[in-house]
This record gives sequence, structure tokens and C-alpha cells, in this order.
Amino acid sequence: MAKEIYFIRHGESLDNVAGVTFDQMDVNEEGFLDNPLSDLGVRQAEAVAQWLAARVHIDAVYASGLARSNLTAKPISEHYGKPIVELPELREVLVEGGTLKNLELENTISRAIYKIPHGKEIRDRAMDLGVMIAFNTWANFGLKGFESSTDLKARAGYCLDYLASRPERRIAAVAHNFFLGAMMLELIDRDPLNAVLAAPHLGFMPNCSVTCVIARPPKFRIRFAARPTNDFS
Repeated sequence: MAKEIYFIRHGESLDNVAGVTFDQMDVNEEGFLDNPLSDLGVRQAEAVAQWLAARVHIDAVYASGLARSNLTAKPISEHYGKPIVELPELREVLVEGGTLKNLELENTISRAIYKIPHGKEIRDRAMDLGVMIAFNTWANFGLKGFESSTDLKARAGYCLDYLASRPERRIAAVAHNFFLGAMMLELIDRDPLNAVLAAPHLGFMPNCSVTCVIARPPKFRIRFAARPTNDFS
């Protein structure tokens, strides 16, 4: 029987918000950024739960264990009456602590951009492009201080196989941007036809967007990728 796995990027978190300084961000003992959702992120999480509820019955809810993932999964869990199961392999790319200090410069630049007309729109588009460039550089050449793409793809592959092996037919799994990009690369490796839907989204998945994977092991097919579930612009 085919399984439907709905991979969701978490809602906007504090580390996504310009003007939040590095010393206000939480980094856990393992080196993962572990921040809660912003006010907008909370609204996005509610919206994705409503979006799913209008379309599908979810049988199980998974999250990475990081705060922004668990908080995004919470409204889904509450709507369907299903507990959140933590799956650590869904976590974001691991970045060494010293590397994260580069965020201080990004936030300084962002605060300056916000002060000009239409600054937020300019900053957000620049950030989307910057994240996509960083992802593709990391995927092809690696980035100092970042977990390797080989290791993250292996984690993504494990999650695909594990979730496909579960007895539930429809599963929601809340993960993170680089993880989801690595998962797309893994899906392309398994079936090159997945590139048709995956390629436009490699490196940037909007907050609370949904990607549906149809699993008939050993085959995995992307049904749709990075589908938006809300628009608060």
C-alpha cells in the first residue's frame, strides 16, 4: 500500500527574523540552533494545520525535536489528536558554533535594509536568494563548519525509509530547510524523474510549505513540492 508523507518546513522562527541578534538565539549542546517560533511563525503553524485538515486525514505526526519544529507540529497534533513523535534525524544541518557568529553580520545588514523604503521586501528576497546560493554551494562543494551533504542526505534517506516502513498510511513530518533540500537530492538520486518537481526548490523551502512524497518502497515519488499553505504578505 502506498504511503503519503507530508514533509513540512517549520514556521518562521526567531533566527529567521531580521534584527534578532546572535546573543538572543539559542544553540543547544549539540550545536543546533534551537529557537521558538516568532509570532508570525505561530500563525503559519495554525494555517498549515488548517490546510492539511481541509485535504487529508493525518495518521501520525513527527517532528525533529528542535523547538521550531515541535511548535509547528503542535497544532497538527492537536487537530488530529495524535501525539508528536520526535525523530531526531529530521533535524537541520549541524553547524559548528563559531560558524553561527556570521549571523551577527547578516542581522546588522538586515536592520539597515529595513530602514529604507520597501526594505523588508528587499531583505526577504535577498535572503531567499542567499540561502539558495548557500545551499547549492554546500551541496556541490561543502561549506566549512557545516555537516557534509553526504551525511545529511544519509539522514534524509533514513527518514524516508523509516517513515515508509511505519504502519500509518498518511504521515506529517516537520523538518527544516537544508534537511528538506538534502531530502530532495536523495529523492533525485533514487529516481531522476523527481528532479522535475524538486529542482526549482533546491535550497529554499518557504516556511510551512508542504512537500508530499508517495512511498511505495523501494520507489519514492514526489507528488508536489514546496506548496504554500498561507500568505500573510
